[in-house]
Amino acid sequence: MSEPRPSVAPLKAPRKLKVDETTLEGGLHALTVRRSEVPLVEVRLVFPMSGRQISRPADPLVASESLLAGTPRHDRIELAEAVGRLGGNLGASASGDSFVLHGSAFAARYRQLLHLMAEVLTEASYPPEEVEGDRSRSADEITLMLSRPETVAAEALGRRLYGRHPYGTPLPRPDEVRAVTAARLRRLHASLLRPAGAHLVAVGDLTTKRATGTASEVLGAWLGGGPSSRSELPKLPRIERGPLGLVNRPQAVQSNLRIAGSMPSRLDPDWPAVATAVAVLGGMFTSRIVENLRERNGYTYSPYAVVRHMRAGSTGTIGADVSTDVTAAALVEARYEIARLATGGITEAELEAARRYLVGSFLFQTATQAGLASTLGALAAAGVDPGYLSSHPARLAKVTRQEVGEAARRYFSPSRLTTVIVGDADRVADRLADLEEVAVVDSP
Repeated sequence: MSEPRPSVAPLKAPRKLKVDETTLEGGLHALTVRRSEVPLVEVRLVFPMSGRQISRPADPLVASESLLAGTPRHDRIELAEAVGRLGGNLGASASGDSFVLHGSAFAARYRQLLHLMAEVLTEASYPPEEVEGDRSRSADEITLMLSRPETVAAEALGRRLYGRHPYGTPLPRPDEVRAVTAARLRRLHASLLRPAGAHLVAVGDLTTKRATGTASEVLGAWLGGGPSSRSELPKLPRIERGPLGLVNRPQAVQSNLRIAGSMPSRLDPDWPAVATAVAVLGGMFTSRIVENLRERNGYTYSPYAVVRHMRAGSTGTIGADVSTDVTAAALVEARYEIARLATGGITEAELEAARRYLVGSFLFQTATQAGLASTLGALAAAGVDPGYLSSHPARLAKVTRQEVGEAARRYFSPSRLTTVIVGDADRVADRLADLEEVAVVDSP
């Protein structure tokens, strides 16, 4: 006789997190959270990119590699050794529509970490020989990425969703990356890495007074360096359903299915309900498309549904990589699950599972100093109040089946979704054409 399962405790909203905000000289937005569990500090400097900068992705890509390539005081190795002595790390990344300088150190070495960041911000020299090596490595990585069908699918979907918007810009091609020069990186640095419109996040074992006071003192020369030329991004274009886009990849053994549409932003009242609907559809392992496409039919290993939030808007994607022979069948089943969600809503058991999964995942994401700092930086760049860290889990805990059903009907209507497939057109086009109009294009 099996033992009864223990009861599950009621879902509780998290405690409100204390985030101190202020604006430093030069327009730098500063956010500080004290977390004294470990004697470390995580720092993020987030720079929202302009549409022009996003549309020239080769430059931010190489800049993220070469920003730490040297200054008049330290070469690359010496910079790495200096930050290593602080018990932390220093790096940069260009992703989506933001450029981030990130670092960590023992909390007692916070001032020294900021000194290194200030040195990079004001004195990065982009040595030509280092830039040449960085761009060559980046070009090789891009070459590898472009050989992957999921990259081809992402670019095809981007063209369909965003058109001429900066978000529709494909990955830079290897020759574009190899054409980046040190002079171009210095110009990008001067226009992008400015305090106005940027965000400083400090999370760790330090007070707000120490965090912002030290930042004002150490970053003083950079903070007074002049205004930013940053500009607002244009709104996302309206998504048109259009014919099914089939990107021909001859002799492909798999087809990459992508179904996507506009979704509410984090600030939209519909977002908690839509987040719950997405989790039930394909956002967790017990989701409907996992049960259908993987468990029941064996079409794919890891189908998914995800929402990507960007500054200019949010989009959702349902994806699956399936065997060529079952491309049409898998598309039918995926659309069936989308339609079932839009017309029938979700069950009480699905609601409870999704709420627990979403709240737990969000709290896990922000449980560490590094996770919290990165999340706060992303929220700040998107113009989302830090109160979201508490309000979002609380709203998820209260969302109802009716709200989820109404949101699903609005956002998962077939007229709001568009489909792109990457696969062997000779083997899949005819069967797909039995379902709807197909527009075939060659893989770039």
